[in-house]
Amino acid sequence: MNPPMQLQRPARSATVTHTNVSMQMSNNKMFRFFFLFLVSFAILSFILQRSIISKVTNGVENNVLPTQSTNQRQPKLADGCYHVFLDVGANIGIHARFLFEPDLYPDSTTSVAAFAREFGYPRDNRDYCVFAFEPNPKFKQRHHDMEKAFQAMGWRYTPILAGASNADGNFTFFHSAFEKEPWETGFSATASKTLYGHDAIQKNVPIIRLASWIQKEVEGRRLQYQSQSN
Repeated sequence: MNPPMQLQRPARSATVTHTNVSMQMSNNKMFRFFFLFLVSFAILSFILQRSIISKVTNGVENNVLPTQSTNQRQPKLADGCYHVFLDVGANIGIHARFLFEPDLYPDSTTSVAAFAREFGYPRDNRDYCVFAFEPNPKFKQRHHDMEKAFQAMGWRYTPILAGASNADGNFTFFHSAFEKEPWETGFSATASKTLYGHDAIQKNVPIIRLASWIQKEVEGRRLQYQSQSN
């Protein structure tokens, strides 16, 4: 009688053990990869955050907010002016009155006619802006009074209390006709003597570069309404 045949079981335990080890190794690799990814992401975020904070800090120190455009358009004095008249050396502002109030000067044979020829007549004064350049401090209050009076009528008159030049800065003028002339037509940049032979009183006044002022305050102005006159 033959001995009973003994069946041998496959060594599954060894195979299972090997598989478990492989899975553990794979999991460890994925964990290390994921951990390194998180660390790299955290470092990159920290660097970007520091960069943004640095830019914001520099912007605040330079008075430039990061949300503002440094090319944002600034308002101009001549915005809304259809026509612009520059009275350079305005003295008491009489030429502005020739423009705005010509009927008050029937005896004027040249200036009133020149304004009528260049700007037309009759005309709507709302279409015109006058910028009066006058460095003589003696007429400062008069120009401000004219500004208020014209503004009450809806007309734009802006005194620029400085001399017109080819550079910005200061310059010495002389009160060279102050003795007998109430309107002081002799406020001069060259005459150190009065018209009557006396020493002129010196006055240091501001001057502005006229070309730069025109570029800044007139060129590219925006019109707020269409001309009311022909």
